[in-house]
Amino acid sequence: MNLRARWFRRGGFAGVALLTILGLGAAVGLGAEDASKKAAVAESAPQKTDDKVHITLQTVPPRKAVVKWGSKTLGVIPVPRPLVVVRPRDSGPLDLVVRMTGFLPVHTRAYTFSDSRVAIKLTAVAEKNTLFGYRQEVPPEGGANPDGGAPPPAPAPTP
Repeated sequence: MNLRARWFRRGGFAGVALLTILGLGAAVGLGAEDASKKAAVAESAPQKTDDKVHITLQTVPPRKAVVKWGSKTLGVIPVPRPLVVVRPRDSGPLDLVVRMTGFLPVHTRAYTFSDSRVAIKLTAVAEKNTLFGYRQEVPPEGGANPDGGAPPPAPAPTP
């Protein structure tokens, strides 16, 4: 006979079951008052049946930028305030592109599950080397060094 069978036979399972039932009974007894209070608060608070979500878009640093969703322009982010886009709830994600002259375009995604706030960090073109994953531009072929850094061949001796 294995250890588990001996433990059940000795009444270990009954003791654990009794403690579990007592613990649940105490929790239910204490939670009954809380449940009644929550029900009263839920009845007094109006139910939110809003079928629209508000997506707030703000740029960092604050700049006037154009927000596009595919080929559709959603709007322009005004300088002191954010742009608020109203969409139907659970209508799927919005893949947005934020563009501004002098800055790199930013691709971001906003979800329509609930009201959300999206902060978009703009990076100047001159500072693109500070971004993770930046690669230096390869010089064009036929440029200043066509041998890729190899020293030029020595001139042939004249006879």
